[in-house]
Amino acid sequence: MKNLDCRGRACPEPVIQVKKTLDETPHGASFTIDLDSETSRDNVRRFAESRGAGVRSEEGTEGGIRLTIKAPLDAETRGRRDAGKRPPVVFITGDAVGSGDDKLGRILMEGFINTLTEQDRPPDRILFMNTGVKFTIQGSTVLDSLRKLTDRGCEILVCGTCLEFFSLTDKLSVGTVSNMFDIQGALLEATSVIRP
Repeated sequence: MKNLDCRGRACPEPVIQVKKTLDETPHGASFTIDLDSETSRDNVRRFAESRGAGVRSEEGTEGGIRLTIKAPLDAETRGRRDAGKRPPVVFITGDAVGSGDDKLGRILMEGFINTLTEQDRPPDRILFMNTGVKFTIQGSTVLDSLRKLTDRGCEILVCGTCLEFFSLTDKLSVGTVSNMFDIQGALLEATSVIRP
């Protein structure tokens, strides 16, 4: 059985390695991957399951994490994303709108996010990176609005690397910890990208 050693690999390398291996693995066959963080484990699991693969987790060597990934039984169940274009996404990469006065920029960004709940059609996804991830953590002034949007079917993806950089992973209150591969995929699939 093939094994991928992705310990010490930064996001999104483990997901990319799993994608390549899953594409090459015969239907119904399995391979393993060794990881050393819960974020990597969650990203790999979410990706593999989105492609129709089965995933089993166990303790790896030296306190690491090992996932066994079983390729779908046939091509129809590989779970590839819809080839059709998706609705627009909102890409938030900071905590302020525009440049100039920082306080005003933050007020505008909060207003932008809160106003999304008033739209007849919410965005398909909201992607948070860099300091933008701070809107998704405990104490954020826009949590209620983000929760309302998820209740209406909006998917919120939050950069795991960014959360780790700011030491905020355990404070995430809304959305799914994600990775560069999935966020990039969401941007490429969108009919348009709104970046306030």
